[in-house]
Amino acid sequence: MVSEAKIEKVECSRLLRNRHSVGESNYHFQFTPNFRGAAFLPKEVRNLCKKAFEEKALLLGVTIYCVNFGPDHCHLFVGNCRNYSVSDLVKHFKGYSAYILRKNLWKIVSQYVWGERFWSEGYFYESTGRVTSSSVKFYIERQQGKHWTEEELLKFEIPEDKSQRSISEFF
Repeated sequence: MVSEAKIEKVECSRLLRNRHSVGESNYHFQFTPNFRGAAFLPKEVRNLCKKAFEEKALLLGVTIYCVNFGPDHCHLFVGNCRNYSVSDLVKHFKGYSAYILRKNLWKIVSQYVWGERFWSEGYFYESTGRVTSSSVKFYIERQQGKHWTEEELLKFEIPEDKSQRSISEFF
């Protein structure tokens, strides 16, 4: 894996100056595991997914302003994306993180998702400008804590059913 990438700590709303352009291109993404499984309950899954996002951002030359997780989704706020379409960024981030998670933690992750895929097909995205970048960053950093309350986590608890048979018992 690539050496440790840094999440950008600078102000989000600065304009980038290149040889032939001035501007900014920031996106807020929300990705969901397949069938909205609570795959991010284990801390090691969150940490490895974040690391995969950082590595891919470094390879693409984009900046991660913020990344955070709920039990069943993640938010990714990236900037300096002028060379990539939304669908290209999604393909890169979801594809690489799924590969890394499957390679390193699939025994853990497979307990929370259905089937062979880690990510669901859909995603949320919005482009942000200089006015709203700080508010998106604030939302992701501060508001995701509500998903980690004991009451919220109980929604994801799976009751153990001793009478249910495993599919491997039929073959």
